[in-house]
Amino acid sequence: MEEVRKAQSGPVAIGGVGGSGTRVVAAILSSLGFHIGGDLPSSLDNLWFTLLFKRPEALDAPADDFRARFTVFQKVMCGTDPLTDDEIRLVRECAANPPPLHDPQWSLERADSLIRECSGVRNNGAWGWKEPNTHVVLARLGDTIPGLRYIHVVRNGLDIAYSWNQNQVQTWGSRFLGYDTIEVTPRVSLKYWVAVHRTVLQTGQKMGSRFLMVSYDRLCADPLRALPPLLNFLGFEASPDRIAELSALIKPPESIGRFKCHPRQELDPADIEFVETMGFDVAWPTAVKRTAVQETISWVRRRISRRLRWRAEA
Repeated sequence: MEEVRKAQSGPVAIGGVGGSGTRVVAAILSSLGFHIGGDLPSSLDNLWFTLLFKRPEALDAPADDFRARFTVFQKVMCGTDPLTDDEIRLVRECAANPPPLHDPQWSLERADSLIRECSGVRNNGAWGWKEPNTHVVLARLGDTIPGLRYIHVVRNGLDIAYSWNQNQVQTWGSRFLGYDTIEVTPRVSLKYWVAVHRTVLQTGQKMGSRFLMVSYDRLCADPLRALPPLLNFLGFEASPDRIAELSALIKPPESIGRFKCHPRQELDPADIEFVETMGFDVAWPTAVKRTAVQETISWVRRRISRRLRWRAEA
């Protein structure tokens, strides 16, 4: 069950719209021996990357500032050199100005962890990271890191529109959609998904062989076929037994196809058409089946409505 790794240079990054299944791809990298960070929650998001790059000022930063952020990140991931005073100051400034949807205590803990890790053990092996927001700064990362390889995990946008995880829409929706304010709805969420993937596809064309798009839906439906192209991109020639072992990490969620429980009319037909061009299922059942939760909500609403009506008539 040994795999042969071809010579590859540069890190591997994983990104995608929130809720797309990036965690399982990060788990595969980790299983293959990639160092993906030391400050990881259960989602396997690299929180050092979050601290440094999940912020509008990083996206808009001058080239020197953006490169300085990546130098800090590379040092903590590879243990190449201790941080300079200026680099420590940069980390502390990031902690003093938390990324969107994160609090000051969270940022302080990330900064302390990053600075502490830079004096730790040197990593000489393959490395990479998973942080869904990576795609937002992908074009800049591609310009900054010549050897960067990027894996974009994509899930059916219709399912993403009804996901509980809409953090990216809140953080970047105005930037991608040009709206002054963002009200998170399934319609807006799908528009964000479409805008993101139009941008990612353009960047991917420029990156060429350093870019790979992985369909989470296909990975779940047929992992034995979907895994070999991923492993080849990572520089591995794995045995059938190893592929079968890695496929055990993939556990299809019950939420696949959840859009079928919601009316098609909630979404823009043009956006649905784009989802279809990306190779995803967009077929609704003849009659939309309501889930048990939806039936319960409907029942509660009817009860409240009756009580209000009874009070009005009393």
